Amino acid sequence: MAIKLENLNKKYGKKPVLFDINIEIPTGSFTMLNGVSGSGKSTLLSIIGGIESATSGKVIIDGQDVSSLKGSERTNFYRHKIGFIFQGFYLQPQLTIGENIALMGTFAGMAKKEREARTKELAEMLGIAEVLDSLPAEVSGGQAERACAARAMFMHPEIILADEPTNNLDPENAKNVIEMLKNIQREASATMIIASHDPMVKEYATQILYIKDGHITSEEK
Repeated sequence: MAIKLENLNKKYGKKPVLFDINIEIPTGSFTMLNGVSGSGKSTLLSIIGGIESATSGKVIIDGQDVSSLKGSERTNFYRHKIGFIFQGFYLQPQLTIGENIALMGTFAGMAKKEREARTKELAEMLGIAEVLDSLPAEVSGGQAERACAARAMFMHPEIILADEPTNNLDPENAKNVIEMLKNIQREASATMIIASHDPMVKEYATQILYIKDGHITSEEK
């Protein structure tokens, strides 16, 4: 599912954060938004994912201007089309790993049996079936990461976004996370976009977009 941003700008109050962003992200790409902290990459990722709105400009996904979607139409579009892996791998501490994975299905009104079947399918795929009944505090960091990835994949999204997924990880675990995301992208035939300043992500990317002070400065690959 291709993504096109046209003349995109973002301000917080009077402070500009993104300036005239014009980019295209091809269907099925493994795209890296590269930039230092504060460059605007996480904001751009949030706008693509519908968490934040642009101040001006268009977000076009699969030929549709999603900037104009409102209410339930907007909610349903993002719920079914986009999966988000948040920085810090936020899991609800009071819910089991299985319940966390199934959250999107719960919000969408999916039947319990269907939620359970999809949760089991993803847990087996990512190697965390044995911890589905555990709370987040009872599992390892790697298992929590995989649970967050499973939650992002739950509704069969065509676009998966990840915000600094290797932040604060040692090199070995960082590589494991990137390889997991690459495998997810291949198996789901999804468009993967990762906001990161980790040089290791570059090795796996098919497209790299450099962001500096709110501007896209170059593209490669």
